[in-house]
Amino acid sequence: MSANDLIKRSIIVGCIVTAIIVVVFTVWLAEKSSIALFVAPVVFTIASVLTVKVLTKPSKGALLKFNTAFMLTNTVKLLVFLTYFLVAYLTMQGEPRVPFVVVFMLLYLIFTVMDTVSLLQFYKNKKES
Repeated sequence: MSANDLIKRSIIVGCIVTAIIVVVFTVWLAEKSSIALFVAPVVFTIASVLTVKVLTKPSKGALLKFNTAFMLTNTVKLLVFLTYFLVAYLTMQGEPRVPFVVVFMLLYLIFTVMDTVSLLQFYKNKKES
């Protein structure tokens, strides 16, 4: 699996999740939707693509450099997500806050697991070849 395949996977998962959120919150839960809710999957997808790009660059360094880069990108992603969450949450009024928090937490879980598993597969395949 190449780095481009991982990027395509991130984009496909982001599009699927965005479509599900748009359908659910425009058809069934329209009164609880907000713009921040629809933008959240896009933010997660962009962060996932950038993470894959940064961490799959061919490097001549040791495993320690990968560990440092992995921790640094995860820290930066967490700060970006936290900033987005706080700004969106504080600008919302009333009822849309609860679905936003739930969806945001689910997105964080989905994209964190996907990125970790994808990178593990990438480096496992790279090590075997």
